Amino acid sequence: MIFRRSGVLALIAGLSLAGVSAAHAQSFGGIVQGAEQGALQSVTGSAGTPTTSGLLGNLGVPSLSSASSGNVTGLLSYCVQNDLVSNVSSAKSTLSTLTGNSGVASDSSYASGQQGLLQLADGNQLSLSSLKDAVRRKVCKAVMSKASSLL
Repeated sequence: MIFRRSGVLALIAGLSLAGVSAAHAQSFGGIVQGAEQGALQSVTGSAGTPTTSGLLGNLGVPSLSSASSGNVTGLLSYCVQNDLVSNVSSAKSTLSTLTGNSGVASDSSYASGQQGLLQLADGNQLSLSSLKDAVRRKVCKAVMSKASSLL
């Protein structure tokens, strides 16, 4: 009984350090919610501005820093097509400029990006469609930021 209680306390303490309150830790839904909040904080940073480093780091997803310009451009196209960006006209303008660059549209990573697939440094891919809508919007915000930096 003491061992079991110690294990529960250790779990709650660990979750508290990870940003999940003990009240949330009482249900699986609370644990998932806490993980999602941590993921969103990784995307937005502490000041609420999008970052490309540590993108969803709490969930083991790498940053956009390793994504090719073709993949970022394709992802931006996916975000625009799926209405996941806040400023559509700016995103379309950025997209038009980037697709006009030599070789971007013919890059295989561009086609992957158009399908919502982030190509990871280890050769794997992350499908944005597998993420919840709020997380996809944050990822698209970071994609827009990264795409703008490519101009």
